[in-house]
Amino acid sequence: MDRQPDSLPIFAELNGKSPYSLDPTTASREAEEEKWDLGWLVAVIRRRALLMAIVAVGTTTLAGGGLMLLTESTPSQYAGKFQLLVEPITAEEQLARSSTRAQGAYEPDAQRINIDQSSLDYESQIRILQGPKLLEPVVKQVRQRYPDITYETLTQNLKIARITTLTSDKREQGTKLINVSYQDSDPEKIKFILDRLSQTYLKYSLKERQSTIRRGIQFIDSQLPPLRQRVDLLQRQIQALRQQYTIVDPEQQGQQLTAAIGRLDQVEADNQTLMAETVAKRNTLARQLQNASPQSVLGETPYYQALLSQYQEVEAQIAADSTRFQPNSPAMQALLEKRQNLQNLLNQEASRVVSKANDSIAIANARRQAINQAQAEMNQRMQQLPAIARQYTDLQRELILATESLNKFATRQEALQIDAAQQEIPWELTIPPRLEVDEFGQPVPINSLSKIRFLALIAVLAVLLGVGAGFLVEITQDMLHTPDEVKRATHLPLLGVIPHNHSSSRAISIPVTEAFRSLSKNLRLLKQTHAPLRSITIASPEPGNGKSTIALYLAMTTAAMGQRVLLVDADLRRPQLHKRLQLPNQQGLSNLLLGEQDVNSVTQSLRFCENLTVLTSGRPPIDPVEMFTPDRVEQVFHKLHSMFDLVIVDTPPLLGLADSGLVAAQCDSLALVVRLGKTSRSSVLAALEELKFLATPVLGVIANDAPETSTQAQSYYSLVQPS
Repeated sequence: MDRQPDSLPIFAELNGKSPYSLDPTTASREAEEEKWDLGWLVAVIRRRALLMAIVAVGTTTLAGGGLMLLTESTPSQYAGKFQLLVEPITAEEQLARSSTRAQGAYEPDAQRINIDQSSLDYESQIRILQGPKLLEPVVKQVRQRYPDITYETLTQNLKIARITTLTSDKREQGTKLINVSYQDSDPEKIKFILDRLSQTYLKYSLKERQSTIRRGIQFIDSQLPPLRQRVDLLQRQIQALRQQYTIVDPEQQGQQLTAAIGRLDQVEADNQTLMAETVAKRNTLARQLQNASPQSVLGETPYYQALLSQYQEVEAQIAADSTRFQPNSPAMQALLEKRQNLQNLLNQEASRVVSKANDSIAIANARRQAINQAQAEMNQRMQQLPAIARQYTDLQRELILATESLNKFATRQEALQIDAAQQEIPWELTIPPRLEVDEFGQPVPINSLSKIRFLALIAVLAVLLGVGAGFLVEITQDMLHTPDEVKRATHLPLLGVIPHNHSSSRAISIPVTEAFRSLSKNLRLLKQTHAPLRSITIASPEPGNGKSTIALYLAMTTAAMGQRVLLVDADLRRPQLHKRLQLPNQQGLSNLLLGEQDVNSVTQSLRFCENLTVLTSGRPPIDPVEMFTPDRVEQVFHKLHSMFDLVIVDTPPLLGLADSGLVAAQCDSLALVVRLGKTSRSSVLAALEELKFLATPVLGVIANDAPETSTQAQSYYSLVQPS
């Protein structure tokens, strides 16, 4: 039999969109693709493990051998080093922290800033240490003992670098240490050169430090007098400004002026109200006086009440005596004169009240003039205040800056004087000059360590190269090797996985038998879920995929389960079924299509499989495509559907041939056969493109010739051949 695959069948899950269209949902497809990616990687490594191992071992052997030959001819190299602390914590750094805190910085941040951000330019400092100014004297000293040394050879083997560390957040941070290393083939020469270098660098640092301190003190001494003069000048200018405008703080003065102007505005409003009331009252009194109504003018004043009482008594007396005396009698004349006098007194008192109201109006006018004058003065001072405030603010700001600069320079001067008095060496050796030695105190050649590192690197690169070669071969071959790869390439359900058959050509193993039973069961499940499955086309992208064998054993398995099955060989170009079953092929499908025979006369039953009937291809026509006209094929398959429970059709390959599509169009569904390890991904995709033009639903894919992954007991299902 054509070779077939292992593993259990994978049952298709229908999504309900169409009877036989099995598209998984997007979410489940993404989850499956993740699993397929990992599975594909593992499968590729298993398949290409030998190639990967050969490439890796060969690369390691060749490159490692070349490295060993190269290093054997190279003399041993030794290395030594010493370390310098170039930035000790001195009074100057303490001053920097104090200055930062004085400017309002938070103390932990100030300490971190001054420690992390060094004032020393390490790149420039390292270039100076490697420069001829410092190294030429060292070369002269070393040449007395080692004449072959030169400045070029010294700098070539000398390495100076700043030591760095990793912070808690995995960032690289520079330290205050400089590492100086030297390598050569002579350990004694290395030790001698490192001793001379360390002494030279320490002397240079002491000289440079003292020179820097002296220059710093001189610079500060030259800057202090102008700073003091500047502070004094600004203080005098602020004092003169305060005296000129009689202010202490322009901002406070502005607030006071604003409050005073507000109070004056309120007093003016109150005075205007009072004046209006007084004028109205004066006008009313004058009008009443003009109307000869002094009683209305006087109102309820006590003096008016007394006069009124006297006036009323005289009126009463006149009324009483008028009945007894004549109007010109002396008594009556006296009473009338007394009444007139009282009337005059009332008029005079009313005039005095009106005059008093006029006085109140004059007082209100005088108060208004005083208020207006005070407001004018306040407004004038308020208009001058912005210019005064700006001038005051500018002077105050300049005074603050000048005072801060003066304090900073004075503090720095004191710190430098203390540092100069101590005369301590700013650089010190944290690690003295020494060679790299082993546990026995013997110098360790650095090229031996490099050899081990290079060999390890070569091994790693060789493994990566081997893996890359394996994956490159896998990609260039473009073959489908596993059922998962088939699902991933086609995005179709996997109807069945037929394992590789290890038995003879006339018998199949138990795993293969179970695989066909699972395939038939999957098709029956589809039948139970949707419309009855009456016919199915077994097709493949290209020849040699095992579709004929799949069609034959699927038909036998389905028939053994009790269904009436017709197996049709529709491959009129290269028919195979009659050869496998050793049946005559004089009459068959071609005769049925031409109308020369009926169905019963061209079909053949198998004695060893009760429910299986075979329709061979018949005599091969000149042009098979002309045989599969729509009218002929539709009529024939209509008869076949009415006579059998299931019609299984074996067709030619899909790619490059038109007759397979014409036959498949008359069937209810189609199953695509893919042979693992032989069928390419591109051919499968091309076949699926061809099938898009057919109305026949594609049920899924049958993976053929899958390798068995477990050891199973083998038994045989023998085919009884017809006599």
